[in-house]
Amino acid sequence: MEKNNFWKNAELRLGADRVAEIKKEAESEAKILLLIQQFITSSVEEYMEKNKVGFNELSAKLGSSPSHLSKIRKGQANLTISSFARLMATLQVENFDFLKLTK
Repeated sequence: MEKNNFWKNAELRLGADRVAEIKKEAESEAKILLLIQQFITSSVEEYMEKNKVGFNELSAKLGSSPSHLSKIRKGQANLTISSFARLMATLQVENFDFLKLTK
C-alpha cells in the first residue's frame, strides 16, 4: 500500500480530523525523541571532555561494549528508562533540560 493510499484510507475510516491529530502527535514525538538523542550525545561528549575520559574507559565504566556506546553517541541505541537513568548517573547529569537544545 502506497503512503498516500494509506492516509486516504485512514481518513475514510477515522476521519480527516483524527488523521490530522495522529500526524501532529507523530511529529511531536519525533521532535521530542530528537531532542533526547541530542541531549544524550552532548552529555556523553561533555563528560568525556570534562573528565578527560576516553571512549573505551567510558564504555567500561558504563559496563557496556564500545559498539553499544558508539550507538548511544550516534543516537541509534534504543535505551530503556533504566539504562537511560544509569547512563545519566554515570555521566553525573543532574539537569535534564532537553529544551535548552532548541535555542
